[in-house]
Amino acid sequence: MKFVFNQKKNDHNREMLMMQPTVAEAKAALEKDDTDAYAWYVYGKALSLEKRYDEAIEAHSQGIVYDPFYAPNYFGRGGKLSTTGHFWGALADYTMAIHLDSSNWLYWYYRATTLNLAGHLEESIDDFRQCMKVSDPSEHYPLIHWIYSTYVEMGQYDKAEKSLEGVDATIEPPQMDYGYCRTVRLYKGMVKPEEFIEPDMKDKVLPREKRVELEQNTMYYGLYCYWMVHGQPDKAAEAIKKLLPIAYPGAFGYTKSIPIAKRLGLLK
Repeated sequence: MKFVFNQKKNDHNREMLMMQPTVAEAKAALEKDDTDAYAWYVYGKALSLEKRYDEAIEAHSQGIVYDPFYAPNYFGRGGKLSTTGHFWGALADYTMAIHLDSSNWLYWYYRATTLNLAGHLEESIDDFRQCMKVSDPSEHYPLIHWIYSTYVEMGQYDKAEKSLEGVDATIEPPQMDYGYCRTVRLYKGMVKPEEFIEPDMKDKVLPREKRVELEQNTMYYGLYCYWMVHGQPDKAAEAIKKLLPIAYPGAFGYTKSIPIAKRLGLLK
């Protein structure tokens, strides 16, 4: 059956991902109905924002008890398990979320990233490609970046270049994907490397604390991949050097850069 993109559902999924409830607000909702799976999702999200990850995992688990067929709590718990390094538990939760709602591309995306961080690179590419099948082209920038950079990590530069055929980089992305979009346009030769990191990024990214640093972590790692593909390992190493002073713990770009920095002798 051909996938039909549902913009309203996609917007709702993004709102679920990006919401920033306070713990007090979430508790108030639970006081009205402590059997509401959505309220437990919101509470887990609020706890996560305060980096109270163990409590967030418990909150999502409680929501699953009340409604084991409500996919967001598996997704929410999976995210916190992945953040705390429990990759197999996270993969199990993401897989359950996918079984419950296979049209939600975010579930495929985060399972793919977790597979990737756990070292299952080929499998992660398969998930990223599946993710592309159930998402709108405007959502493809992070997916192409991951596929491209994963092929670079595997030393398969020809496949990295070929993967760029799967994206129309003239499409404008959601604001939260500014860095991914900029990076894919670099890969495709639409942006010159010397003009890649813009000085006025603050006005273009999400208005969140340290969002510029988060985007730059992605972009400097992308610049590393670009220079590796173009046979300039010294310039690639320089990109990692520039990433480290603005390291954003937990950012995918920084996480992927750590073993590279260690190989280069930049980190112990």
